[in-house]
Order: sequence, then structure tokens, then C-alpha cells
Amino acid sequence: MANSDVIISNLDNIFSGTLSLESFYRSYGSGNEDRNIEQWDSKSTAMVVKGSGSKVVLKPRIKSKQEREHLAKETKTFYDRNKEEIQKKIIEYLNPETPVVFSSEVSKRGDSGSSVNFFNIRVFKEGKEGGNPLVSILFQAKGLSNGEGGKKSDPHELMTACLILEMNKINVDQINSKNGETHDKSIKDIVDKLSTTASKIQGSAGLDGFYLDSNKEDPDVVNLAKAISVSNYIIDEIGSGKVQTVWQTGTKWAQEVNKFNVGPKTIKNYNSSDIIVKFNINKATHYWGLSLKKRGITGGTPDVEPTLLNKPLMGSRGFIEKNLKSMRGGPSSIKKIEDAKLKFFRGAIKAKTKQTEYKNKKIDQMQIKDVLKVVDTLFTERNDKSTMLRGQGEYAQNPNIYFKAIDEVFMKNFNNNKEFFEEFMDLIFKIKLDSYLEGASFHFSLITGTGDYKNGKIMEVQPPLEKEGRLTSEIFRKLFGAPHKDSFKIIQQDNRKHAFEQGATAAKLFYTMMIGKKNPVSIVDLEVRYKGALTSEPQFQVFMSVRQNNFSQLYKKIASTKTFGPDRWK
Repeated sequence: MANSDVIISNLDNIFSGTLSLESFYRSYGSGNEDRNIEQWDSKSTAMVVKGSGSKVVLKPRIKSKQEREHLAKETKTFYDRNKEEIQKKIIEYLNPETPVVFSSEVSKRGDSGSSVNFFNIRVFKEGKEGGNPLVSILFQAKGLSNGEGGKKSDPHELMTACLILEMNKINVDQINSKNGETHDKSIKDIVDKLSTTASKIQGSAGLDGFYLDSNKEDPDVVNLAKAISVSNYIIDEIGSGKVQTVWQTGTKWAQEVNKFNVGPKTIKNYNSSDIIVKFNINKATHYWGLSLKKRGITGGTPDVEPTLLNKPLMGSRGFIEKNLKSMRGGPSSIKKIEDAKLKFFRGAIKAKTKQTEYKNKKIDQMQIKDVLKVVDTLFTERNDKSTMLRGQGEYAQNPNIYFKAIDEVFMKNFNNNKEFFEEFMDLIFKIKLDSYLEGASFHFSLITGTGDYKNGKIMEVQPPLEKEGRLTSEIFRKLFGAPHKDSFKIIQQDNRKHAFEQGATAAKLFYTMMIGKKNPVSIVDLEVRYKGALTSEPQFQVFMSVRQNNFSQLYKKIASTKTFGPDRWK
């Protein structure tokens, strides 16, 4: 058997226990959107590949190119920390005839087919380090959409839709009370049944994500738990009603529900319902649009609410640039930002290369399109990119005047701007949806499923968070009744420094949007950051605010006085 075959056959034995690659990758991907990493499967022919000669290529799939570079370094750290045990196991299964020596490095070798650095372990016969290795193990991260098998779809929406269509309320405690194969079979039976129901969901998409393996033996229990959180709640709310149809809207709005796909012409897909449930109750037909989010559970406590919105800041699709264009002085503000952007990134290239020319072109004469291509090529390593964007370390002489210009323009034009607040909150919460749906029995909810799978044994499910559309709109109508323009404040987040400020620890801008003059309510937190390539525009990320006296607390307080459940349909 070839050495590469030996390694592949014994991969789980070499990387077992505390050395488990599945645990290592899961830990690396936890809590960071850019590190969204597909669950490791050593039996996957897309993730474990026998290369030419004595090569074994391991291909964890991760979202961001910059994070793939960073993962190579973290893999080296993981290896160095456990070097003695890993080498001992490799020798045990390789069983070489002569003594061997190991070498390891983070590199980008020409024969790897990799566009980013990877981590490489090589085993040589002692004294033959200059020759061909007995075996090479390449940890070569790929993009989520790359590699054989491609990207698996997120099954959360389709799982939720199937459970609702079946009116199948899952008893999670009953599942968790079972042991071993009985426990695993009960979960697999649920997912197997859902996979047959999926064809009944109109516009269904995401079935290929129901299982983590190609043999359909390993269900995605993490997403199932989050789907159950939502579906159990929805089933209770519908009560004695009968579900007739469930649509997914991601690919196309079906003719029957297309009448609900409404909104201002300036906002594409204003109605953000991921699934729409049609049901009959009290001799009336209702449609319920659900905008689905999800969050995990850590140590028994639900994680913070997920990202509500990602929007480009500037450019042709930029939300802020669109608003600036129609404002007095807006075009000059846009120019201020673009001029600062060009100057800042030219400075970054000079600081990085210590040259005034790049590939025979004068850096100070390069246009923005070419400048962005260069910085995207030069700043692939995550920490280096962050240091550059913060103007620290070797880039201290090139402060981030670009983000500073964004901050100055943003605060000047949108702080104390009631019209902007109304438009921005409508974009997030669809608070004007009813005005486009006069006379329609359509209900809208932003709903966040809460669940996880602990240690491969315990399915954790907690009630979801619902922001019911009409109640949310009612609360905002009262908030927007504030008479003073300075009741609509944008402030810098508490204890967070903008990227251009001295001592900043993140390459971001941090804001909180608040409404009210006395005892204001903090509505959402905003972060402006680069999400991936520098050739793209930085984005707004929007989160429910966790500041004291926040909107979630206000909503929960008012919702506690309302009657939900089946009575909401009367």
C-alpha cells in the first residue's frame, strides 16, 4: 500500500482525541462569520484527496480567502503544539524501514495548485532530506464553493418549512432521553422524513445540506435544532389551524404569493420573507411571512442575536452613497471619501513595498481600480491587513484617513436625521410593509431560531425570538413621534475605538443608533468593515443593540402585554 494510502486510511487514528481535526476546525470557525467553515469529514473525497506521488491533500473549506491564509498559520501552531504526538503516530502507521526526519512549513509551492499559503508536513528518510519525501501531508484550505462536491446549502429554511408543513412538533426531551444508536436513529428518522417532505415545499432549496456526508447517514443536527426552535413555536401559534402550503422565496416568488412581494422601488426584495406559510383558521385564509435568522447556544446561554443586515456602504449599490446623492453637499461628501480612499491605499502600497513604484508604475499615479487590485494582492494575511487598516506598526505613518473621512461624512449627514432613521429602520424591520399590503391577510415576523447540538449527544432547543411585524411597526410609530430632531442620535459604541483612532484593536467603525431625547432607546449597533476582498466596498453590518435600554428589551416588555398564540388570527 502506498504511503499516501496508509495516511488516508489512518487519518482519524493519527488525528484523534485532543488532536481531532474535526474539533480543531470547529473551534477555529466558532464565533466569526468570515471563518464559516464546513464540518470536517475525513471520509469525504472532496476534503481528503490523494495527490500525485506521495502526497495527501487535506482540504477544509472556509469562507474567506484571508482566513484561509490565517488558517495555515493556525494549523502550524496546532502542529507545533502537538508535534511529538503527531509525529509518533505518523511513524506508527507509516512503519518506515529506516529512521525518518520531519519538516514542516507554511508555503505556497508550485505543485500544490493553491492560490494561498498552506501548511505542509513532509517525512524524509534520514539523510535524504534533499530528495523526495516518503509522504507529504498538505493542509490546503479551499473556498466554500470550491472543490469536488461544491458548497452545501444551508438547510435551515427548508428544514423549518418541512416541519411546519407536516405540523410536526418535535419532543426534544424525548429524543435526548434516548441513548446510543436509539438516540441517533430517532434524529435520523426525523431528517429522513423531512427529506421526503422537501419536494412538497414550493420553490424548495437546501435539500443537499440536510446531511453532512454523501451517504446521507449523518444528519445536520445543529441546523435541525434551530429549525425545531422555530417550527415548534409556529405550530403552537397556528394552533388548530391547518397548514395548506409553504413556499420558499429564495429562488422565485410563486404566482400566488407574488402579490406580497411589494415595497418601494428603491429597495429590491423589500419583503424579506424567507418562507411563507398559508393556513386556514376560523374559516379564514392567512399568509405568514417569516424572515428567518438563527443563533447557537453556548454553555446553556443563547448567543447574541445574529446579523440583521449586510449592506455595501458606498458604490453603485451603496446605501449611504445613494442617500448622499440626493442631499445638499452630498456629491462633494462622496468625493471627499473617494479621494481619501485613493490616498490611503496608495500610502499602504508604499508602506508595504518601501517603494514609490510597483511593477514599473508610479504608485502616486495609479488609479483607484489598479490600486485596489494591488492592495488586495499585497494584504492577504489577516493580521497584516488589519494592522494596515488601523494604521499601526509598520503602517503608522499612513493613518486610515479613508475610514476617518467616512466617519466625518456619516456623522455630519445622518446624525440627527429623522428621515434617514425612518428609512434605515424600515430597511431592517419592514415597518411600512402593511402600507403596501392594504386589505391582505398577510402577517410578517422576523424570527430567530435558537438551538445547538452538544457533544454529539444532546440536542439543545430554546424558544425563538420573534419580532412580530405589526407590533414592531406600532412601537416604531411611537418612537418616531419624537418631536425633536436631536432625538435621533448616532453615537460611537461604548468602549470601542474606530479603526483610525490611536489604540484601535479592530479595523472597523462602531456606531449605535438611538431614538429619544430623555432615556433614549438604543435600536441597533452598526459596524463598518471590509468583509473579504479590498476590491469590494466596506459594508454596514447591523445588529440588535445590546446597550442598556435597548429595543429588544422594549419589544419584550410591550409584547408581554399582548395576546399572541392562536388569538392573534381573530
